[in-house]
Amino acid sequence: MDIATVPDRSLQAVRDHPAVVDAVWATLFLILAVISTRDPATTRFGTALTDDPQGWFLLLAVSVPYYFRRKAPVAVFVVSSLAVMLLSGLEYQEGATPLITLFGAYTVGARCPARVVAYTYAYTLVGLTALYLSNTSHFDVANLVSYTGLFAASFLFGWSLQSRAARLTALEERAEALEREHEEEARRAVADERLRIAQELHDVVAHSMGVIAVQAGAGMHVIDTDPAEAKRSLEAISSTSRSTLTEIRRLLGVLREDEGTSTALAPAPGLDDLPALAADLTDAGVETSLHVEGPVADVPKGAELTTYRIVQEALTNVLKHGGPGAHAEVVVTVVPDAVHIEVSDDGRGIDLSREGAAGHGLRGMQERVAVYGGDLDAGPRASGGFGVRAHLPYGEAPDRRADAARDAAATEAGT
Repeated sequence: MDIATVPDRSLQAVRDHPAVVDAVWATLFLILAVISTRDPATTRFGTALTDDPQGWFLLLAVSVPYYFRRKAPVAVFVVSSLAVMLLSGLEYQEGATPLITLFGAYTVGARCPARVVAYTYAYTLVGLTALYLSNTSHFDVANLVSYTGLFAASFLFGWSLQSRAARLTALEERAEALEREHEEEARRAVADERLRIAQELHDVVAHSMGVIAVQAGAGMHVIDTDPAEAKRSLEAISSTSRSTLTEIRRLLGVLREDEGTSTALAPAPGLDDLPALAADLTDAGVETSLHVEGPVADVPKGAELTTYRIVQEALTNVLKHGGPGAHAEVVVTVVPDAVHIEVSDDGRGIDLSREGAAGHGLRGMQERVAVYGGDLDAGPRASGGFGVRAHLPYGEAPDRRADAARDAAATEAGT
């Protein structure tokens, strides 16, 4: 057993059994009172206080109430102090009984509100003054002054301990509140990261599986009549699969960063990868034209990734819903502190009035744009087909972006 743990266990045992502790105090005070008043020579009547039944009653009144000091500290102090004043007023020898009442004063200070402590001390001053004015032979001015100071010190000592305990409790509660707040922030961060990864996985997998499905269907259709075309479809499937695996490995690498792994991963896609994305759609049967204008180098990496994912999701919808012979046009315009994105097609489009038509793709685009405090408009075009227009103000202050994201989330929750 570690010797250093013995005091801690002893203190814990004391805290766990307060009634036993108070019973011990009451017993010790009774023993002290009896011993300190046994000498007949110091008693006015020439007999020991313990030889008088009335004396025994007063000694019990001084000490026994301390068994209840935690439940009724003021009542215990009043009873004990009155018994001591009666001992003095009846010309009995008080012995050490006044010292016992000092412990009662400390208990009141340590367990009662400040106003109650003040009232109890005022009662004490009245009692001491009355005892002095009663012309008791052994309670003079010196006793009045000394006991006034001793009781004041006892009350203040108890009150100081109570104040310190209150401060410590407040600090502990504040620390617990901060810990809960940090845990909540961590949970929110985990939820946000999960949402981001879910969006990334959706964009990567949905786009790639759409391309693979179209290419597989085309290959199956011409495998007997045009083996060369079927081979090109298989090559497109192989290329798309490899790029998808690279993207998924990159996302898994992000998840493993906390484990200290270091894997050579492809960088997040950006504006420079849009030509390859358009070429993939063209190979899959949707002829896609791409126009990128403005100072591309000024766009932050995060905004580049968001732009890429919006274009990718919009083109995936064209691939899935545009129908045979659909054409798509992508226009990305970079202006100071913002990116304008427009993806349009001349296919069948999406009927947004049909339940579930929007799916996770459009919702994901809205959430991505909301992070930057931007705007997204998606719907059928008057001339036919479907159009997606997004405004991404990457130069705004982070707090405005966060506010916009929260507003978007609240709107989503309300619907």
